[in-house]
Amino acid sequence: MPWKIMVISGTVMLSNGTVWSQQTETEDCNGCVVIDDLLLDTVTVDGLRPVTLEDVSSSVSIMDAEELAIRDAPFLADTLRAVPGVAVSRSGARGGLTQIRMRGAEANHTLVLVDGIEVSDPTTGETDFGLWSGLDIARIEVLRGEQSTLYGSDAIGGVISITAARDEGWRGAVEAGSDETVRGRAGLGGLLGEGYFSLGLAGFATGGVDTAGLGGERDGSEDYSVIATGAHGIGMFELRGLARYSNSTVETDPDLDFDGRLDNADRETGSEQWLIGGVLEGHGLGLSHVMRASYSDVMRENSADGAFTDSTNGTRTKLSWSPSRMWGTGDASHTLSGLIDYEREEYARTGPAGFFGDPNQSRSFRTYGFAGEYRFALHGFAFNASARQDLNDSRFEDATTWRIGGAYNFDFNGRVRASAGTGVKNPTFVELFGFFPGSFVGNPDLVPETSQSWEIGWDQDFGPVEASVTYFSAELEDEIFTAFTPTFQATAQNRTGVSARSGVELGARWHASPSLRIHAAATFTDSSNDTGADEIRVPQRTASLGFDWQSARREGVRLGAAFDYVGAQDDFDFGSIPAMRVRLDSYVLFSLTGEYPLTDRISLTVRGENLFDEAARDVFGFNAPGAAGFIGLRLRN
Repeated sequence: MPWKIMVISGTVMLSNGTVWSQQTETEDCNGCVVIDDLLLDTVTVDGLRPVTLEDVSSSVSIMDAEELAIRDAPFLADTLRAVPGVAVSRSGARGGLTQIRMRGAEANHTLVLVDGIEVSDPTTGETDFGLWSGLDIARIEVLRGEQSTLYGSDAIGGVISITAARDEGWRGAVEAGSDETVRGRAGLGGLLGEGYFSLGLAGFATGGVDTAGLGGERDGSEDYSVIATGAHGIGMFELRGLARYSNSTVETDPDLDFDGRLDNADRETGSEQWLIGGVLEGHGLGLSHVMRASYSDVMRENSADGAFTDSTNGTRTKLSWSPSRMWGTGDASHTLSGLIDYEREEYARTGPAGFFGDPNQSRSFRTYGFAGEYRFALHGFAFNASARQDLNDSRFEDATTWRIGGAYNFDFNGRVRASAGTGVKNPTFVELFGFFPGSFVGNPDLVPETSQSWEIGWDQDFGPVEASVTYFSAELEDEIFTAFTPTFQATAQNRTGVSARSGVELGARWHASPSLRIHAAATFTDSSNDTGADEIRVPQRTASLGFDWQSARREGVRLGAAFDYVGAQDDFDFGSIPAMRVRLDSYVLFSLTGEYPLTDRISLTVRGENLFDEAARDVFGFNAPGAAGFIGLRLRN
């Protein structure tokens, strides 16, 4: 049995039974009342405390287990293609570098959380979604737009929050298919005294494809991980924890002669990541408290022809405390929350000296953040305002960010919402101090990127159909880009003008019958730099259409189908001098999934990827996988 979300006086907790609400008081559960399942109606990522979906003023998409099952993708990025405003860039084969760009922003502008813990690489400031396979996921929340007032410098584009599955009992799956690909996962969860525990193991390996596309050797990848989560009650508090270890190896091809085309050669990157975090949440002294602590360590080691070339190591330590108080005046409710944040990041690089100098170095950076948030709700109207001050340890100027929003719910099941705010993104360690002999040297004089945006949206419930439309507009100043010179040396620089982003996002869900659900999304994005040229690797048009069918006659029989359209997009051919802009063609990914129970506990699974066999290229010069099919078994609860 899966656990469900429990909201008690603004605090999200987990229960294997009923969901509670903060809206109505009763003596039955110390100020709470049993209501229907709020799993899809409570948003945890939009504020310092969870709020109901009707009170959210920003654009947020929520994917539940049924929607995740449509694609049943081994990599999280392919699942996120169904979300408005999201674009995916994969370099070559499955498991290769995979980036997410939201609303035309850069890959390091998206903050990713797993059970509330940040998981991005401290070195690059972004999350490589090619390393995240096999994770059992119960729910995903995608919040779009600047969120720096809550999360600091890493959330100009938005926030992706992942909740790991915590099913009771044994679970598992194994699958094999095209390109010598195999994947498997196993897990166990259950109640433990006053809490729960969950343990999961996962592995993925593929022979891959020839990344260069020259008919040479194939470039494969493999990824193994273990994740443990748990919780335990301590008086009026609950302690929750997460620990994850992953180890991956990715093969690729380099551009040896700088002609803009990959060459067949043996290049390999090995990665290790440790992620440990905990949350202490509860009530005391008339306030609710949320205290978080986390530590992340990412090590990457590169090799050429089997010999070590260089390595990088990034660590992040985060501590925070957020007190909050909720009260009412008449029919109105008020919530005032605060936040004190501490973050320390460290970076180290090891490698041989090159033409431009010695790359061996060790750096660190600290940030202290102070934020406040106020929320008000009355008769269908909701308002929120937040502000934050970041003290940047003299490396950069201190930053002040803010956000304000409101929503109104009409009696005819319509809702209007609007919000505006600012964001900031500090330069990454690679941009400041990165060193790749003969090709890239960091720029320690970079200044942070800053952004301001606004959006307005409408959500409408037509009974079995839920639909939304949002218009957004943003301006980014001091955008960081890579500047190239005729000597092949490159470095990071700030743009002097304003980069503009705007667009329209559409989304819909249709419960066509008790057995059939249909999901659709489309995004129209205009993203340009300060010269007016389109930003690279940002398609102007994306769309998705997904179908989830579950048999009403036999439990466990299901089919899923998805069409994901990615429009034409620009990239650079960096082999020419100067780098030449090129156009990457549009493509459609068609996938199918199916499940058929063989026994009460074991199901047969089938899955197909890119069944139209399209050349799905997101990065110039990289060959992409073609059509693929897989068959497997799943252990059902």
